[in-house]
Amino acid sequence: MGEAALPSVVTAIRGAELEGFVAGTLFNQGWSVTCRALDFQSLLLHIQSSQSKKMVVLLSTDLEGITAEGLETLRRTDVKYFLFATTIDAQAIFPEAIATPTTALELLGIIRGSLRNPLIRPASNQNPRAKIIAIAAASHTVGCTTLALNLASELSEKGKKVLLVDAHSFSPALALKLGQRGLNSAAETRNISTQLWALEITRPEINQQIATLETARSEFDFIVIDLGVLKDFTSSLTGRRWCSEVLVWASNYADELWVLAKTDLLGFEQLRLVTAELAHNSIKPHLVFLHALRASAKRSKVSEESFLNLVTPLRPLRIHEYIWDPRSVHSAEEERASLMETNERGALRRSIVDIAGEVIS
Repeated sequence: MGEAALPSVVTAIRGAELEGFVAGTLFNQGWSVTCRALDFQSLLLHIQSSQSKKMVVLLSTDLEGITAEGLETLRRTDVKYFLFATTIDAQAIFPEAIATPTTALELLGIIRGSLRNPLIRPASNQNPRAKIIAIAAASHTVGCTTLALNLASELSEKGKKVLLVDAHSFSPALALKLGQRGLNSAAETRNISTQLWALEITRPEINQQIATLETARSEFDFIVIDLGVLKDFTSSLTGRRWCSEVLVWASNYADELWVLAKTDLLGFEQLRLVTAELAHNSIKPHLVFLHALRASAKRSKVSEESFLNLVTPLRPLRIHEYIWDPRSVHSAEEERASLMETNERGALRRSIVDIAGEVIS
């Protein structure tokens, strides 16, 4: 993972307290605040003279000199801006203004969730029903997709209404593993078994699918999202790539982010990089770490201690052992089925059953 190339930030906020909160929050997340404009004219002059190709502007409706015509000029500069309403009637004058954020996570959520799209997506439900679990891997071949699929299956077996989401942007696998043809052409969820629905994220349908996820928060008991490998986590949260859209959504709405990792030489190095990025980025979900262990391998006290030393400082909600069994996985893939159907008594299936039980309790 290389250094994240974050856009530069320009603030044009009249109130010192709000400006300090906004600039301080973004600075703590690694953003560079390059200018603090005191009036609208100064803001335009800075933008026109700047050589930066990536710029985010945060301004308030009470900024001196701001007008509807001025905002039209700002739009033509092609910078990304966020206009915060500082009075009750501000939105009547500036319809595009949004409510001023009051917490760091709220501010970061607004920016991260809107950098790629021109409009801010409001949350569809203030009291969502679903518990959202996003599952990611620190490196390849640790069983992220297998865990997501089988966790969703176990939860649905326990009578919960579950949505399973494949957010592997460039290598989706759930449709293949389950033999579900056409899953990648649907913008809506598809019922694939009793109490279990699926959705595969695709570039052509991304905007509609994000809207579907918003609606799903009030329709399902659980949403399980397979994010794949976490790569360039910081730049993914602040970039404009469609493939990061669900990761951004999960960072704002998920209850838990699960990170799977092995502790072989490469796996441990990838985990080290991921934990470093997680430590410096504020996200909503609680962290859960899973140590992927081969069922037939002897336990290594050194690798176990190294894993714990790396993840414990992030204060995870839970730490699990994930018994990885390639033979069971291969058999399930051959039959296009879950472990529940192909190897009910296997170590991997029992491991996931135990984890599912903790999730529900």
